[in-house]
Amino acid sequence: MELIKSVTASFCFVGLAATIFDYISPSEGFRLNIKQILALILIISMLTPFLGSDLELRIPKLNEITDLKEYNELNESVNKSYENILKKTLENKVLEKLQIVDRNIKKVVIQADVDEYNSIEVEKTEIYIKAKEISEEKKEKIEEELKNNIGESKVEFYEYKE
Repeated sequence: MELIKSVTASFCFVGLAATIFDYISPSEGFRLNIKQILALILIISMLTPFLGSDLELRIPKLNEITDLKEYNELNESVNKSYENILKKTLENKVLEKLQIVDRNIKKVVIQADVDEYNSIEVEKTEIYIKAKEISEEKKEKIEEELKNNIGESKVEFYEYKE
C-alpha cells in the first residue's frame, strides 16, 4: 500500500509541476524542453519506489580524478600547449603591428607567463631587426607600440641574422 501511495504522490507532484510550467513557459520551444525534463523526472520518480531508497545517481568524485598522475600529466601538457599557442599568436600579431612602424623588423620573441586566469603577463620582448643600427626615434615608436598593445615590458633589440 505504501508503494502505491508513493507512486501516486510522485505522479501528482510531477503532473502539478508540468501544469505550472506549461502556463508560465514563454515559447513553444521552451515548452518542449520543459516537457522533456519533466518526463525524465517522472520516469525517475516512478522507478524510485520500485527500486527502493538505495537508488543513487553517482558521479565520481572530482578529487579522485584530479589526484591521478595521468590526469596531472595531461593537464600540464595541455597547459604548456595552450601557453605556446598563445605566445606564438601574440608574437605574430605584435610582429604585424611593428612591421608597420619599421619593415626591417623580422622577428619578435616574447617571454611571458600565463596565470591561472589565462591572462598573459609579458616580461620581456625581444625585437630582431635586419639592420646594423636603429634610430632612437624608431626605438621609441616601437616601444610605444608595444606599450599600447601588450603593456609595460622590458624591450631588447637584436640584429636579425638569417
